[in-house]
Amino acid sequence: MHEIKLTENCSSNCFDSGIYSLLKYNSLEYEAYNIKCFYTDYYKPYPNSSKNFIGRKNSNAKYLKSLFNVDLSFKDIVESDNLLKIVCDSLNENPMGIIIDPFYCHWSPFYNKTHYSHAILIVGVDSANKIYICFDVHFNEVGYIEIDFDVLNNTAEKCFFINFKDKNNITLESLISKLLSSLERFDNDLAAQKSKMANCFTKADKEALFSESLETSASLINLMWIAEDKNHFSIALKYIENKIGKEVFSSIYKLLENSERDFLLLKSLLTKYAITGVLKKDKLENIISQIYETDALIVKEMKIILKGLCCK
Repeated sequence: MHEIKLTENCSSNCFDSGIYSLLKYNSLEYEAYNIKCFYTDYYKPYPNSSKNFIGRKNSNAKYLKSLFNVDLSFKDIVESDNLLKIVCDSLNENPMGIIIDPFYCHWSPFYNKTHYSHAILIVGVDSANKIYICFDVHFNEVGYIEIDFDVLNNTAEKCFFINFKDKNNITLESLISKLLSSLERFDNDLAAQKSKMANCFTKADKEALFSESLETSASLINLMWIAEDKNHFSIALKYIENKIGKEVFSSIYKLLENSERDFLLLKSLLTKYAITGVLKKDKLENIISQIYETDALIVKEMKIILKGLCCK
């Protein structure tokens, strides 16, 4: 059995929480992984559609590879798979990730209530009692849990693996270079960006925005995760400060707090819209305007600070 420890400042996103724990388990500095939490492109395409929605940037595999030289891969679980064999083979090296529906998770507050996807880690197998020993970082008070073979075998959606065979430690130079590269991708056409985000909410059908219960509404959850990413990006900046031995990002932390607050305000406004059917468009546009104005300030100040570090 692999013994996983909770990481400090663990993301509330279940997938990231698992990755952080595995990075720590393999003696890598997971704090640096939080640089992926800075992004200013909030648009993701709907599957098999030309339309976009507001969501987190999917960049897990890219950052794991470029920062730590570890590979992330996924496998859809089909009926013909021998999941037990897949698990046992994987556990020879590392815990294995699994995506499961919390509707079937007896420890989840959503047990027998609603359907969505949730990531956990399988850390061991008790063949005698026919149970998988799993670790759920998302629910900190739970930690290790047991799942019957039949439950997991019949309900798991996909599995994921992180290969640490060729892992390496990161360098400060590569971290700063990657940050500068991401800052250069900022779209300076703020008017167009504001309009695009507003249209995502004002021109979308209300039922399409909130097609599920509010607890599991993708629109609202994504806004919460974006807000939390702003906070977790601060962890990466503090990691850099610890490496160079001085504080240089003090002005950025306040801007990130403002951005986190604005995304939570946007989530609150849309929650009221979902409940009442009334959307306050002026307030919506003001919040969105502030989001992009803050992003522009963060990008401007970050470039100055990082280029100053590079010159020393």
